[in-house]
Amino acid sequence: MTDYLMQRKGVYYYRRRVPEYVAEFDARKFVRSSLGTKDRREAIRKSIIHNDFIEEYWRSLVRHNGQATPETDYKLAVKRARTFSLNYRSAVEISAAPIERIVNRISFVSEDIESEGKVKTVLGGVEKPKVLLKDCIEQYWVASADKILNKSDDQIRKWKNPRSAAFLHFSDVLGKDKLVQDLERADIIKFFHALRERITKLEIMAATANKSLGYVKDILCSIAIENEIDINFKFLFEELKFKEKNNTRQPFEANYIQNTLLKGDALSGLNDEARMLVFAMSDTGARESELIGLRAQDIVLNSEIPFIWIQPYENHALKTPHSHRKIPLVGASLYAFKNLPLGFSRYRNADVASSAINKYLRENDLKPSPSHTLYSLRHTFKDRLRDIEAPEEIIDELMGHKTRGPKYGRGHLLEKKKEWLDKIAFDLH
Repeated sequence: MTDYLMQRKGVYYYRRRVPEYVAEFDARKFVRSSLGTKDRREAIRKSIIHNDFIEEYWRSLVRHNGQATPETDYKLAVKRARTFSLNYRSAVEISAAPIERIVNRISFVSEDIESEGKVKTVLGGVEKPKVLLKDCIEQYWVASADKILNKSDDQIRKWKNPRSAAFLHFSDVLGKDKLVQDLERADIIKFFHALRERITKLEIMAATANKSLGYVKDILCSIAIENEIDINFKFLFEELKFKEKNNTRQPFEANYIQNTLLKGDALSGLNDEARMLVFAMSDTGARESELIGLRAQDIVLNSEIPFIWIQPYENHALKTPHSHRKIPLVGASLYAFKNLPLGFSRYRNADVASSAINKYLRENDLKPSPSHTLYSLRHTFKDRLRDIEAPEEIIDELMGHKTRGPKYGRGHLLEKKKEWLDKIAFDLH
């Protein structure tokens, strides 16, 4: 940032030409501001902060067609206060501070009253924005644009819906016109009690309530950052968690899959793609969405070791970075993709496929217990690998789980993965 530094009588200044893209909104040829120091290192530090401030100001002018908004004025005042090594405080907050702090602030403007903006920044002349709960969710979508990059419309819907529902409940409990700046620990506890009441009425599970707490906390933290609101929302939510019951899906026994689901005509009432999804999951352990999301080029049958490549692509993100993997095809999964070499075309939504298959299993008495679902095949797959004492790293790579400890190298070769899968592959003969 030394390009924007200049000295005058030993004092460093920030000086930058107004760029062309904002010239129609900012009539100045140059922006100049005292950094209030003769120390070069300190001047560089302050110029970086000041440059961030001025660029945010210019972006705001462009976004709002030359008009600064109250929200932007406040955010810029907070950023600019940092160039003076101060935290922005309102005039009311400053007046309540000890006298030595007030004198310290006044000294900043009495030494060099360079602009009205500096006076407002140091002495709290910019009003804090009033952010209502009812406006938070729309602001959050904008602030979270990076989190939905490369997701499909269905993935975006599934990401947004629970967050929207959780925050709607939160604002219903506290009032949609309540200010974010006024939120206190007591408000969060009030929401916690409202969730507990829904749990006791069997309207939601404890796991759902805990997710709601997490979603609301994340939204409020984001809003605080976007609006420079000085509230530690992580602290306000601290130690608020409901005890969850163990509702893990029950895995199928391997013998049941081999002798009941995959043999005979147990699945004959399903359409071909739904039936092949059951076969594919049985010997890959992949998620329904991962299998349904495969493109033709992700299904490699004409190689020494046939495999599927679960990878992200445009408008199709994976659940986690660790989900990116190659899985050799053996037994039931090889049979499935030989029948569907181009992938699944009937189902583009995994929820629809899962619902149809789970309904079929339930109506045809193919569920050993109510807790068994199509997804149970994934749990069974992991158990089968454990039963043959496959290395944890192999299991994690095949499941798409985060490997324990630091990850080094490229991972295991298809040949090594296939060696272990061959030991558990279902026999369709």
